[in-house]
Amino acid sequence: EVKIEVLHLPEDCSPKSKKGDLLNAHYDGFLASDGSKFYCSRTQNEGHPKWFVLGVGQVIKGLDIAMMNMCPGEKRKVIIPPSLAYGQQGYAQGKIPPNATLIFEIELYAVNKGPRSVEAFNQIDKDSDRKLSQLEISQYLKEEFARDGKKRHPSAHDEILADIFKKNDHDGDGFISAKEYNVYQHDEL
Repeated sequence: EVKIEVLHLPEDCSPKSKKGDLLNAHYDGFLASDGSKFYCSRTQNEGHPKWFVLGVGQVIKGLDIAMMNMCPGEKRKVIIPPSLAYGQQGYAQGKIPPNATLIFEIELYAVNKGPRSVEAFNQIDKDSDRKLSQLEISQYLKEEFARDGKKRHPSAHDEILADIFKKNDHDGDGFISAKEYNVYQHDEL
């Protein structure tokens, strides 16, 4: 059972985070046993908040649970039991001993539609036939590459497109159906 204490709730609390959303947050992690800090997102990655998709296992299960129904600007203190953190094995690299209860202080900055949301599928599916063609995904990749402005080798587009179909076109029909495209697989899209 994850214990959640809301430290700050903005007056305008929307949108609320849900499974599959792309979140941006800062969080500090402490060991409940002695209060020592084992993680601080502000000292990692040049101090940039973390981006991750909620509810798909990109963070420990306890954080996936603790950050549901949060809104931008909200701050929470959460207590996560070992069974929803690193369990009996602990996480030596992260200086977390076996059977450790963890405390996180979380500040959520942004809640965006996740890369595998229904909205994203509909946005890519230009002809609304409920399946994504290579052309539709190719167009989507071009738009995304233009939006982020990073320099990429021209072959990167074809490699990513081939990889997306290799991992997602399970029945090999040359299309990615709504069922094949879901939140619980990959985050290339």
